[in-house]
Amino acid sequence: MRARSIPLLAGAALLVACDRSAPVGPAASDEVVDLVPDYALSAAASTDAAGIGGFRFPDDLRLTPEQKAAIAALHDAFMTATADDVAALRAIEREAREARASGRPRAEIRVILARALPIHERLDAAFRKLQADVWAVYTAEQRAWIESHRPRSCGSSGARLTEEQVTQIRALQERFLAAVQGDLALIRSIVAEARAAHEAGQSRREVARILARAAEPQRRVREAERALHEAILALLTPAQRERWLCRR
Repeated sequence: MRARSIPLLAGAALLVACDRSAPVGPAASDEVVDLVPDYALSAAASTDAAGIGGFRFPDDLRLTPEQKAAIAALHDAFMTATADDVAALRAIEREAREARASGRPRAEIRVILARALPIHERLDAAFRKLQADVWAVYTAEQRAWIESHRPRSCGSSGARLTEEQVTQIRALQERFLAAVQGDLALIRSIVAEARAAHEAGQSRREVARILARAAEPQRRVREAERALHEAILALLTPAQRERWLCRR
């Protein structure tokens, strides 16, 4: 698998905003068939995954509860809109792997994989829109910080993920999303309550009091993102780790 296909943090809004160039696509080789783009695995946290990204922001630029809720909503919409295409890619993956395992000719396997091309085009277009929408959520100061922390070099292009690593990383991402789902829902509900209070004419102090209840779930999501990041790094070789850290 090409190094550029190393999966990203599930849900990382910050990651989405940090890499606004070409989407990270899938790869197929003799070693591994991995057709689902890593960005399709991020569920609005994130960023991060699950749309709740920004765990790398300094404390004075932390995402507000309103920003996290907005990013989570964008990722939720993206995941819903692309679910059928992701499922189709997974089915093509399985078919290609089974064909390879049964010893079918490479030409036949290439025909199977070719069916993924139009799906990738749709996903890439949807992801680029998600990137633009998430970028618009950030403040000018947050965008400036992201721009100033872009990596200048991404290391060797030869670092490959094994099929086992791909499976392990996907499992980590899925567990992360399951673990933070409740906190993400809580953050969204608190933001909705605060918005309703503001529209009802309640004082800024009362709105701030409502939003303050999001601090603890935000902290838990932030810590879960850090733990996911470290767990993924632990699965990588030094060359893969260099590439991964560069992409952050």
